[in-house]
Amino acid sequence: MSRAKYNSTYLAGWSKMMIMSTIELRREIKKAIDRLPLKRLASLADYIHFSNFPPVEQRVTTAKRAIDAGKGVNWRKG
Repeated sequence: MSRAKYNSTYLAGWSKMMIMSTIELRREIKKAIDRLPLKRLASLADYIHFSNFPPVEQRVTTAKRAIDAGKGVNWRKG
């Protein structure tokens, strides 16, 4: 089995590990999200948005490289 094609996951309440395709896994995730109350959904959206940012150290390193290369906009020079 190819890792790109299948994911191994343990679903709560099930006693066995099950192998499912990426599409099946996405469907299960969507079902779980659809069952969330709006307040929890907003919290989950915030978490996902935050978790998509690269770590601060990586952002600082990238910014330093851009500055050293003369890239970017000097916001102080309006």
